[in-house]
Amino acid sequence: MAQQVEYRWSGQVMEPVDYMGYIGKNPGDENVFIVTGDSGQGTTHGTIAGLLITDLILGRPNPWAELYDPSRKTLRAAPEFAKENLNVAAQYVDLVTPGEVDSPEQIQPGEGAVLRRGTRKVAVYRDPQGRVHERSAFCSHLGCVVRWNHGESSWDCPCHGSRYDPYGRVLNGPAIGGLSEVEENGE
Repeated sequence: MAQQVEYRWSGQVMEPVDYMGYIGKNPGDENVFIVTGDSGQGTTHGTIAGLLITDLILGRPNPWAELYDPSRKTLRAAPEFAKENLNVAAQYVDLVTPGEVDSPEQIQPGEGAVLRRGTRKVAVYRDPQGRVHERSAFCSHLGCVVRWNHGESSWDCPCHGSRYDPYGRVLNGPAIGGLSEVEENGE
């Protein structure tokens, strides 16, 4: 009976560095509103979000808009922000390390691993039927090397938390595009 999708909803867990939820316009998107970083306060934030986002859509002032603004920057959050960004920088070391395996034959059905092929890292998944699927191991967000998550059967980026299904399709952002295809020459 549904004919056209006009609105979409997605959910992901996010913990803000200042422990205050994000409710409002997604930075850089005029018509995308977010509610995230609830830290166990979902019932309260759900009520606030209903009021705040309604006001934002209708162009009305709201006393909570600045407090919950997703693009806010606070001095109190600076130490945690610096720590997280040092972690991101450390993850780029993966660009020069060897792969976890030397060849796809070492990967069991239903598992994935990263291998090095020349200057590139390749995310290799062997499906339960034994077929091998290869994608670039570089996250489409900012290029960190993804890792296979055995528990979730997903490719996870250690830098900003993007997640991809075994075939490289985005499950959770901030990445908006999947893992790229591996070209024939392996580069």
